[in-house]
Amino acid sequence: MIERRKKECSDNIEVKDMHKEKDNKPNLVKESQHFIIRYTELDKTCIDEILDVLENSYDRITNNFNEQIKEKLTIEVHSDLNELHIALGFPNAPDWVRGGLGIGKIVIASPLNPPPGSEFDNVINTAIHEFVHIILNLINKDTPRWLNEGIACFEAKDNDENWIRKTVKDGLLSDMIPTFKELDTGDDFETFFKRNGYQYSYTIVESIINEFGYDKLYSLIKFPNNFVDIFNMTEVQLQDKWVEYIKKNYLIS
Repeated sequence: MIERRKKECSDNIEVKDMHKEKDNKPNLVKESQHFIIRYTELDKTCIDEILDVLENSYDRITNNFNEQIKEKLTIEVHSDLNELHIALGFPNAPDWVRGGLGIGKIVIASPLNPPPGSEFDNVINTAIHEFVHIILNLINKDTPRWLNEGIACFEAKDNDENWIRKTVKDGLLSDMIPTFKELDTGDDFETFFKRNGYQYSYTIVESIINEFGYDKLYSLIKFPNNFVDIFNMTEVQLQDKWVEYIKKNYLIS
């Protein structure tokens, strides 16, 4: 089913090229149990896929973090990358941005027109990534960037595994692994990106889940400075444990 839909979406690219002059504002609506999606005619063949992926992830994510959403979430799909950036409130955003949180909604690029460096599946899973941010913000709106992004990346699997593995392996071989504090760039997502924050943060969260479980991760979300109370070790000790984890799991070819 997924492969068939991907082909339908791919075939629709030709239709998209024929209608470049049309209004590219999302003016169509479709709903599922937990989500409302707004889109244009150009993207209609991919909408069921986006909703299916979101609904299939809903129970897992809400159960992992013991949080529910009270109202349906709105997702807005933009075929035009400039319109995407405007909807996000960052008209000069970098080309690699696939989505984010707008005012009262999730905003993503169209899977038919992925930003440079992304593909169909990356864009679809970005919707999950942003949904996870919403869930985490319900628990604590003030978490370090590496923790918030790391969890979203881990749960969504929206980045290429080989890209993550190569980045981490290269960092280990060159002895250039960042600290947690270096990855806490606040609202500066461009610096976070330049420091390979998405790749490293993914592995930090992966190590915490595998070594300590979701209960400890949940406690860290609620109290991101209480390393000793939660893990019985300091931030530096937890960081060292993470480095040992990636040496064991990411140095292999």
